[in-house]
Amino acid sequence: MFTFFFIVEFIFLFLLARYLINSLSRLFFRISRSEKVTVALLAYLFLPGTIVHELSHLLAAGLFFVGAGNMQLTPKIIEDGVRLGSVEIEKTDILRRAIIGVAPVLVGAAVIFGTLFYLQSLKFLSLASLLISIIIIFEVSNTLFSSKKDLEGTLEFAITFSIIAVGVFIIKPEIMQNFLNVFQKTEIINFFQKADLFLLAPILIDLIFISITGLLNNRHPLNR
Repeated sequence: MFTFFFIVEFIFLFLLARYLINSLSRLFFRISRSEKVTVALLAYLFLPGTIVHELSHLLAAGLFFVGAGNMQLTPKIIEDGVRLGSVEIEKTDILRRAIIGVAPVLVGAAVIFGTLFYLQSLKFLSLASLLISIIIIFEVSNTLFSSKKDLEGTLEFAITFSIIAVGVFIIKPEIMQNFLNVFQKTEIINFFQKADLFLLAPILIDLIFISITGLLNNRHPLNR
């Protein structure tokens, strides 16, 4: 059950992050009436998170001996939203490409959970610690998810892995049962229980910012 909630929260956070970035881009454009200014504002606002995201790709590529090229930290307005940054990765097999593609999700989640663990460990929560933690969570959670280009090879790997897994489970059902039993272990249950609670923090932060940008967008309508 906790694993299911974790997946649902992660999907919800993904949708919130995309909506918030698009909402901010609309607000900046409504105020500035300039695409260049909008891109520049997004670049400065999400620069720390973008750096973490793109460095995660580079780190994963280096660990798996895959060549990487130029890293771009300037956002671009594209057809289905805003792309905050990019990094050139050489073509490789689908397994390494999939790992490199999802690396920012893994690193970003580790940063968010690590920040919240640190807050939880504090005996006295100062305003400075709280504000810095909110900034870190806001930055990382909204640059956490990989783009369609980042996930090239991930879909192929997922399909291939799923076919193999289904085949193995059909031939040897006991493997499936052993796999499910892993998620019944106390350590795993406790991890996902805490992770479910921690994911509420970036979700709540995004909901607050979405509400604020929504109000500001309504106050600054575009002149037609």
